[in-house]
Amino acid sequence: MSAPRIPSEIFDFFTYEGGHSLIVRGNAGTGKTTFALQTIEDISAIERSFYLSTRVSDASLFAQFPWLKEKIERGEASSRSLASDNAAGGEGHGRRRTELSNLKGLGEASEGQEAMMSVSIGRDLGELEAVYNTLEKNLPAKSLIVFDSIDALAEKYSETCARLILTVQNDIVEGYGANVLFVLESADPQLDYLGDGVLVLKSTDYQGRRIREMEIFKLRGCEIGQPKYLFTLKGGKITSFGHDFKEEFSSSKAWSPVEDSSDRMSWGIKDLDRLLLGGLEKGSIVLIELGYGVPATVSSAVECSLVANFVGLKRGVMWVPLRKASAESARNHIVRMLPKDEFDRFVRIPEKATQIGTVSEHFVLPVEGTTALADFSWQGLAFSLKDAGVPFLSLMGFDTMESIYGNHVMDQLTDHLLSVRRNNGVFVGITSPSTSSAHRLADLATTHVKIDRIGGTVILYGEKPFTECNALTFEEQEKGGGVSLTPIL
Repeated sequence: MSAPRIPSEIFDFFTYEGGHSLIVRGNAGTGKTTFALQTIEDISAIERSFYLSTRVSDASLFAQFPWLKEKIERGEASSRSLASDNAAGGEGHGRRRTELSNLKGLGEASEGQEAMMSVSIGRDLGELEAVYNTLEKNLPAKSLIVFDSIDALAEKYSETCARLILTVQNDIVEGYGANVLFVLESADPQLDYLGDGVLVLKSTDYQGRRIREMEIFKLRGCEIGQPKYLFTLKGGKITSFGHDFKEEFSSSKAWSPVEDSSDRMSWGIKDLDRLLLGGLEKGSIVLIELGYGVPATVSSAVECSLVANFVGLKRGVMWVPLRKASAESARNHIVRMLPKDEFDRFVRIPEKATQIGTVSEHFVLPVEGTTALADFSWQGLAFSLKDAGVPFLSLMGFDTMESIYGNHVMDQLTDHLLSVRRNNGVFVGITSPSTSSAHRLADLATTHVKIDRIGGTVILYGEKPFTECNALTFEEQEKGGGVSLTPIL
């Protein structure tokens, strides 16, 4: 069974012993129906699931969610629509149908003619009868029933949502021990008290881009480790993104470089190439701007992917690591993916001459540390990397650069940037919230990428070129680094 796409708290809530009800609400277009169907798919291997659609026909559902039709045709889906069921129902099967009997106007007979009239005016509640009959046929197995939407069902029977939810809660959840998901068509919280759990879906604006967020307000009897999740509707399915970043991600195999496209060089991350017009343009100046709370493992993965891919293609790299990492520690971190001899031939990491011991490693580039203008001359870099192929990559972490050369280091890098462009190389600067060079570098950059964190989710998006937000996760790749980007649609 593949990992569930819904939040782990919701999955655990529905798989705990006993019946549970979840109210899913939100404004139109926020993904409530998609979430309901995704819940069915995620837990269908554990319990039988049944979907009652009161607004949308099966044909419309299949048109909107082609994956659902394919799974049903292959016999992989245990869900089915109850909207067209014509199962006949009796006036009650014991205590489990008490609330349904009341809703139908079938009270217990007490005194002659008055009771007979009560029975005779009982209403036909076809869909609800079908639900009860299906549950009874499925016993003792546990079931999940989805009402999409409870508002439409209430409107059809001229009832209130509150009374229908209370009926289902008492009879189906508590009586049959089944799980129920109620879809509400509005974001109004006035019915929240009737459900065991409440989930709200939202579509909001972030930096001129749409993001989707789900918030767990309550799950009775369950811990809520992460109350807010970003999610996407890509491919007609829900995928939610948590905060389960590993402390460190590294490929379990030797680095396999991503080849260049016809006119651009690869980032070493296939999804980033796709997002940014095919890769890195020769002669470009690139800014990667890190926001507050971005895990170090994310920025490290981007750094290492760039370095490893250029080295894998036997090109030269001048690398100033982030967080003032020493040359030795930076090398030790990346040589698990690359042969040491290739790293030593094709990478140069600047270090102050006064901090270098009597024996200097070949990959260390001694610098004075007084002015970046002298330390990063193109002629000196080209001589140091004379055995490497071109174009070169100049990769600088600006927290380290400013700690050595001061906050106005950009003024000292003018010649270096001009040389990069003139020699068809690539300059990539990485800034953090504490560095002062971001605004100046943003003015010069031909490509500008931002990495931020919203709640527990890391997102990446382009300012130049403008792109949608993408959720950043780690996933083993056939080629290149383990960074995966999923558009938030």
